[in-house]
Amino acid sequence: MKKTIRKISSIFLTLIVAMSMAGFVRAEEKLIPKIDNFIILVDHSGSMFLKQSGGVSTKAKQAKDILLVMNDRIPELGYVGAIQVFPPNRTLIGPQKYDRISFAGAIKSLPEKGKIFGNRTPLGRGILDLNQVIKDMPPGKTAVIIMSDGEENAGIDPLKATAKMTADHPNISFSSISLADKKDGRAILEQIIRTSDGVSAEASELSANEAVLNRFVEDVFYRVEVTLDSDGDGVIDDMDRCPGTPRGVEVDSQGCPLDSDGDGVVDDLDRCPDTPSGVAVDSSGCPLDGDADGVPDYLDKCPNTPKGATVNQVGCWALKATMLFDTNSSYVKDEAYPLLDEVVTILQDNPEIEVEIQGHADSTGTAEYNLWLSERRASRVMDYLLSKGIDPDRLEAKGYGSTQPVASNDTEEGRAQNRRVELKRIF
Repeated sequence: MKKTIRKISSIFLTLIVAMSMAGFVRAEEKLIPKIDNFIILVDHSGSMFLKQSGGVSTKAKQAKDILLVMNDRIPELGYVGAIQVFPPNRTLIGPQKYDRISFAGAIKSLPEKGKIFGNRTPLGRGILDLNQVIKDMPPGKTAVIIMSDGEENAGIDPLKATAKMTADHPNISFSSISLADKKDGRAILEQIIRTSDGVSAEASELSANEAVLNRFVEDVFYRVEVTLDSDGDGVIDDMDRCPGTPRGVEVDSQGCPLDSDGDGVVDDLDRCPDTPSGVAVDSSGCPLDGDADGVPDYLDKCPNTPKGATVNQVGCWALKATMLFDTNSSYVKDEAYPLLDEVVTILQDNPEIEVEIQGHADSTGTAEYNLWLSERRASRVMDYLLSKGIDPDRLEAKGYGSTQPVASNDTEEGRAQNRRVELKRIF
């Protein structure tokens, strides 16, 4: 069953990688711990210091080499770990929070040669003595990895010892790395792991095949959780509130395209990305301009300007006085006639429009003079429109002096904007 599951998982991961390369999906792997604690039980009985058949190193040396490589593969996911050696029973390191460097130092101290004759294998006692280590570990699932050749020949039956440990500690599991070169030793280790949900591996396979070693570490210590990011925006599907975001679009923490000005149009499509908060916008993210005069509605003080009219900065149908008249004069300049003819054309094209012709001045001079001059200028413009056949019932002229500025009178530029003639629609 485990082999089948692993094969399916591999196919699934391969498919994800292929899809990612094709640009359809991105997958991220997260390592989830399967256990809370672990103990590595290393057999240092006499048979472990014998060279294996045809080998050039002792079983103890082979076990040490495997542990060093395995230590590099164990992820630091908050485990509490220990390494126990027998016989005699002693704790090499731990229990302590696992970190790769400390455990590597302990593993390097393991002897590769030792006493052979008279150094029997009390495997059962070694298993039972793990109680002394477990009591100092926090509650949780504990994995025991036995590194032995299984040549038990002294003391308590290892199967009975394992059965007692699993009865006393329901969250314990036994796995083994077999250095057995005899059938009986291999059988004992296989029977031990059947008492729990552990896994087994042959030391020779772990030494020869890095993939097998990696798989063993994964089977014991962690599982891989694959999180998909179908639109490749950096936010996994489970957290992505906008799962179909186009490639390359910058998103927020919820996977939705950024909308910096909060107008409801994402930045990638927003042609006016700095719209003030609360302003109504069109589908391109630009403020609405109902009369199409180039001044957005939220700034437009004259929102019903007829099409084609020249407007000022606040959206009102306005002509600069300096373009119509000489300084302190109410006589229309010859070069101003094309501007007034534009007004005539608009009024002719829109016979329903009635306008108030408003004269405005800056604050220079007295209020009385400014009012008189603005009234005179408004009347002059009205006279011109009447001369072009515009119905007098559609026109009204009025001067406002300097009472309605559209800019500051403290600057020359502002005063020039305030000297104007506006045509305001009458409804």
